[in-house]
Amino acid sequence: MTLPDGWTLRPYAPEDAPVFAELLLLGGRSTSADDLLAADTRRGPGPQPTRRLLVRHDEVLGGWQLQPSLFIPPDFLQVSVLVFPAARGQGVGQRLWQAAQQTARDLGARGLSSDVPDADPAHRAWADRRGFTLHTHRYVSELDLTGLNLADFQAQLDATHAQGVTFTDLRGEGDATLERYVDFVADRLTETPDLAGYPRWTPTQVRDALRLDRDPHPDWLILALGPDGEWLGTTAMVRFRHLPFVYNELTALHPSARGRGLALPLKLQVVQRAQAGGFTTMRTNNHSLNAPMLAVNRRLGFRQLAGRYEMHGLLR
Repeated sequence: MTLPDGWTLRPYAPEDAPVFAELLLLGGRSTSADDLLAADTRRGPGPQPTRRLLVRHDEVLGGWQLQPSLFIPPDFLQVSVLVFPAARGQGVGQRLWQAAQQTARDLGARGLSSDVPDADPAHRAWADRRGFTLHTHRYVSELDLTGLNLADFQAQLDATHAQGVTFTDLRGEGDATLERYVDFVADRLTETPDLAGYPRWTPTQVRDALRLDRDPHPDWLILALGPDGEWLGTTAMVRFRHLPFVYNELTALHPSARGRGLALPLKLQVVQRAQAGGFTTMRTNNHSLNAPMLAVNRRLGFRQLAGRYEMHGLLR
């Protein structure tokens, strides 16, 4: 790839975190330099993002990022090509795109995945022109906890208790139960629309998603138990640093427990704990094809916020 005089495509370094965080914000990713560095540190020795910056003299024009993701095919890489507004219309994006594709090929990827904000038609058109096709749609849902009265759902709770179902959390449980719980969550994840057919998450990946090693809340890891103590389902809540809401990471039932109206009462358990903790807002991510959970969220009062299209393209 030929670059104009004075232009350089160089590797990202940790001191570039502030400018790269600005680029990611252009793509709709809310982050900061500190968050970017912390996320890189948490990855440990596993696969790392590959990043490059296109620089004209000392001015950063744009950059790209390739990284693996648990939510895309294992032989795909997630790609972001980002250009500062003042540098657009100068061939920056095309050069970045060419370099990102070649690096992905060199890394052995079969294809690329691009996350496109659903409220950004120009970004969607960019992906369409480069051969990406729509794979799925995900969006954020938000619940105003101050406007939800648990008493309004007493009938559903009573019906659940009538089945002999009770709820508990992991407070005071030992390592063996926690290991079993991590395994239970890994199994449930393989049954979700997001991850069906993808590799089963490792215990380390589940623990990371649940913040078990950096902000553990065993009281936010909830189990639905059958009359004989069998584990019927789970819901889990986590929080993100500096953000004013709690996040419902997962609500899932064992296949044998589905169709019994347990998802809503189960989700109420984290709602109750969030309210007791003084939180006013809960968020969760939804897959557009997860009709049963979408129905539960609507009944609870979740409202849909902006989301992202997951676009896939094969490398040639």
